Amino acid sequence: MPFVFEVPTTLEALHDMIATHASTGADASLVIQRIYAANSVRLNKNNKEKMQNFYDVLLRRFIAVGDAVHSSGDGGPDLGRYEQLNALTKILYKMAQDSPECAGAVWGRRLGIFQKALAKRLRDSELVSVDGCDDDEGQHFSAWPSTGTILLLRALGHIFPVTDKRHPVVTPALLLLGQTIAQAPVRSHYDLVAGLFCSGLMIEYTKGAKRFPPEALAFLAGVLRLFSLNAVEAASGIHLPTLEIAAKNPKFALMRRSVVAHAETSENAQTSLTQISLDKKMLSDQSMPTALICSTLKLVEIAVSNIDRSIGGSETEVMLEIHRSLLHIAQKSKRKSMPPIILKAIKNSLLVLSAGIKIDQARLPLNRRSGATTSELAVKSLAPRMEDPTRYAMSKDKNKSQTQAMHDRNRREYKREHKAAMRELRLDAAFIENERRKDRDKRDSKAREKRHRNFAWLEDQQAHMNEQVRMGGGLLSGGGTGAARAKAASAKLGIKKGGKF
Repeated sequence: MPFVFEVPTTLEALHDMIATHASTGADASLVIQRIYAANSVRLNKNNKEKMQNFYDVLLRRFIAVGDAVHSSGDGGPDLGRYEQLNALTKILYKMAQDSPECAGAVWGRRLGIFQKALAKRLRDSELVSVDGCDDDEGQHFSAWPSTGTILLLRALGHIFPVTDKRHPVVTPALLLLGQTIAQAPVRSHYDLVAGLFCSGLMIEYTKGAKRFPPEALAFLAGVLRLFSLNAVEAASGIHLPTLEIAAKNPKFALMRRSVVAHAETSENAQTSLTQISLDKKMLSDQSMPTALICSTLKLVEIAVSNIDRSIGGSETEVMLEIHRSLLHIAQKSKRKSMPPIILKAIKNSLLVLSAGIKIDQARLPLNRRSGATTSELAVKSLAPRMEDPTRYAMSKDKNKSQTQAMHDRNRREYKREHKAAMRELRLDAAFIENERRKDRDKRDSKAREKRHRNFAWLEDQQAHMNEQVRMGGGLLSGGGTGAARAKAASAKLGIKKGGKF
């Protein structure tokens, strides 16, 4: 494998390069790392344009590997797709540190593509039946982002800071996640898994800044309602339109029964909690409903710990629907009672919820907030504060009398002004001299051109005269030209009478 590679401009070129020089997933990561190391912006600033294109190629490569994780899993030690994603994340972070402007521009363009793709899938979802099958082969249509897109958004939180009030990349990504959770319809288990992952991303993005993710909390409350005893009551308690459709779907009406059946048939389900996975095989597994409710309860606990009295005493109203959903699914039934380990997890979530937001305590009444004052709305001035020159004292004026210090200060000021005046005079003199020389050169050039024209005319006339003399003076007339003809006839040109050669 060579150490220096050319920067590929397309994803296909990168795949051809990997197919030529790599045989495993680790080799593919090494090829990408060497491309970055040999063409880094830190080595040559002229590499900025091609490395910006390479950054977009890496984002598309990340999505492709993430989609392969969903369809085929990790791929074993040879492929190691999860390790490839980790290596890509590190390289994306380094490139973002080298050139933040280019990385932000590429991410912004990619998020715009994601938003347009989401809008198209939402339009197409209106033409698909409720069960989610869009053809005769039973292929399920999903309006939710692909696994690769979700994993890329997961990596975004490790590349850019999520605690800024406004960020050119994180803020649009947060809005995209909120739109996806609020508008994308839930029609399959994959949609529920994708919704939980998007909710987890929103909770993670808002964790450091103590923000409130309303779409994520509403989605978690709706998912918990799907595990209630009565599906009709569940639909009436869900306040998210996308989950109201799911509650009426017979596929989700049996979620609670599936959890009970899995607990009865599996010994692991009675001793350990199952977590959701992005693997396609996991979606059709019998343990999927159990994994969904366990992951939802875990996200609820994380969301409660993140808020932690940071929204001005409104925690009771914010968590009211989640609290009601937890109480709703904790109801016991002779035939559909939840397994003991699930009931224990629900009880722990209720304890965390009660301890974190103090539901049993009366909250303080809301206080009307006054409008912002003029001083608060004004832009903070960054102009330097001017000191009184008469009160300013230099270190060299210490231990001097007031009269002597004032005299020295005036002398220094006079010297500064004198130097400034001399400097201005020198600049003016240089400018005047340059202008004078330009005018003189202009006048001399005109006289020189006229003199050269006269010299050229005189030389031309003398040339004609010499030519006629050589020809014998046939065209000459007057002014002693007869002697010239006689000399020309006698072939004695240039010999005077009585003279010598």
